[in-house]
Amino acid sequence: MNRSNQARSLFTRCFTAGSLRLLCAVAALGIVASSQAEPPAAQDNPMQAAKQVHGEYVELQNRLSLIQEKTMEAHPELQQQQQAFLDLMMAKMASGGASPKDDLATIEKLERKLRSEATPESERQTLMSEYQEKAMAFRTAQVEALKDPEVQKAQGALRDATLTAMKQQDPQTEQLMEQLQQKQDEMKQMLEAAGQGQ
Repeated sequence: MNRSNQARSLFTRCFTAGSLRLLCAVAALGIVASSQAEPPAAQDNPMQAAKQVHGEYVELQNRLSLIQEKTMEAHPELQQQQQAFLDLMMAKMASGGASPKDDLATIEKLERKLRSEATPESERQTLMSEYQEKAMAFRTAQVEALKDPEVQKAQGALRDATLTAMKQQDPQTEQLMEQLQQKQDEMKQMLEAAGQGQ
């Protein structure tokens, strides 16, 4: 896997292990909020409703991700813009003292080991801890880079261009995004209600 694909891989799926969330996938493509929001903590009565809302949220998220993927495939200029954004992010992360390319290589290696059936179970816990540590460090550097005005400007431009292209690719995009936001709001309300009920 080359560096470009490594970067996309990391930005789109890396922080799924343990308690990590890919909060900054929004930074990579800036469209679908890929926090993979979880349903509220287990509560006997509202749990079923929470699971249903979460399932609907994930379904909407997947539909938007598919539209986004098809849009990127159909627009080479967006792919170039995305790559320029990723390159800028990596440069800003490096200037902040991180070593994103080395971290990417390490994370990719750990991912392969964790997925390999040949990896002994006795090693998996150690590998997972190291993976989480590296992924969290990468994410921290990523969040810091996102505070840079130049990165924010590039992020906004990429988001706007991708959104426009997605709406052309599939007219349902805007409606799906509104529904996604609605489900996100519902889950937030459920979380708040669950917290007050404790």
